[in-house]
Amino acid sequence: MLIELTKKLISFKTYNDNELYECALFIKDYLENQGFKAEIKEYVKGYPVVISSSGKGRPLMLNGHFDVVPPGEGWSSNPFVPKVVDDKIYGRGATDMKAGLAVLMETYVSMADKLDYPLLFTAVPDEETGGKRGSKFLAEEFSPFFVIIGEPTGSERINIGEKGLLQIKIKERGKSAHGSTPSLGDNSILKLIDDILTLEKEINDFSVSIPRELEDAVNNVKEIDEKIFDDVRKITFNPGVIKGGTKVNVVPDYAEVEIDMRIPPGITTGEVLEKIRVKGEIEIINSSEPNYTSLPSFLGLKPFITPYATDGRYFRLKGIPTIVYGPGELNKLHSPDEYVRISDINSSFEKLKEILRNLVPKFL
Repeated sequence: MLIELTKKLISFKTYNDNELYECALFIKDYLENQGFKAEIKEYVKGYPVVISSSGKGRPLMLNGHFDVVPPGEGWSSNPFVPKVVDDKIYGRGATDMKAGLAVLMETYVSMADKLDYPLLFTAVPDEETGGKRGSKFLAEEFSPFFVIIGEPTGSERINIGEKGLLQIKIKERGKSAHGSTPSLGDNSILKLIDDILTLEKEINDFSVSIPRELEDAVNNVKEIDEKIFDDVRKITFNPGVIKGGTKVNVVPDYAEVEIDMRIPPGITTGEVLEKIRVKGEIEIINSSEPNYTSLPSFLGLKPFITPYATDGRYFRLKGIPTIVYGPGELNKLHSPDEYVRISDINSSFEKLKEILRNLVPKFL
């Protein structure tokens, strides 16, 4: 059933608003057909959140998202017609995270009446765009004693934390003039370039000290990818969007850049902001602090830290222990010919049930 459920979820084009609701309705109907009450709630109009509770009392929350990024180019087959080849299911969202969502759904159905605590199943439509219309509201409405998010980790690893996020916009203003007489103007693009280079040096010179209790989790990233391991240990710096100028023969009087920085545990976003000494105007677009949950060794699962943000931050930053565990590999996220291994799906399902039976009760 897990494999067929994964394939069905992949078939929804959930980068499309209409199919977000269709997928939410399918999830709701699936749970109701298994004997559970379920509802679709829109905290923000047009963004359906599926919620189902197995009983009264403070619950453990199972949380996943059903939105995906657009498929892009480079696929060898239709990304929304799931294809099984040997041990792999191909399709957009196979890894991120339709397979993980299927595992959460089946875990909820199979374990709800076998535990000493209630389960709260939640499926959100907007993790790929920041989670502010889904999990952010769930973290404010509910107070679970523990949260498990089904994002891909691989069945042998468990994500206990993530880097913080600091996205800023730097604005520079100048004076317009004809391109043939730039000395009569003040070029905002040149000023912006100077800001970018200054900020890059400040970030590269920033001293980072990873908390001792996270050293193993950081070092375990090396097994996933050496380059990701390097990124996890430092503040990363990515100028992602630049705008400026109107015509090639006009000195630009305005320019801006949007920069994405990821902050490792041991540093706060405020400490990074204090070090920024650019001349342009700074606007904070988005930010969240580094966050993690200390976890005892369990089932041989290797803890690790991710360089990117998940919806887990909304719960951890409210003091709720939160882990991320699900089938799929980090290096398959958002890629053409995205796939998930069937063996990984099945293994994750069995281990997640063990987590509910034996690890989670330690947090009650």
